[in-house]
Amino acid sequence: MKKILMLGAAVLTMQAMPALAEDGKKPHRDHGKMMEKMFEHQDIDKDGSISKDEAVANATKRFEEMDANKDGKVTKDEVKAHHEAKRAEWKARKEAKGDDVPPPPPGE
Repeated sequence: MKKILMLGAAVLTMQAMPALAEDGKKPHRDHGKMMEKMFEHQDIDKDGSISKDEAVANATKRFEEMDANKDGKVTKDEVKAHHEAKRAEWKARKEAKGDDVPPPPPGE
């Protein structure tokens, strides 16, 4: 149980990293809409709530995305590489749309 909670906390912290790395950029205009989309993405069975099983499944998926060498551990370098890849993806999406596009929900 403690490991699951720690894994969940670690994943949520990693999900917040892109927002913290913005370096003075203006906040997204519609933060509420983005949070709603993130919630809907996490609510796998679409019942209006996120169960412990859904949270663990999402955390596990995110962990596996970051574990580049599939050794069951995520290093600082793997987190940094994952973040940089996502940031490049978000930048490309923004440039393609030509406006201020918020990052997609985690796992997308």
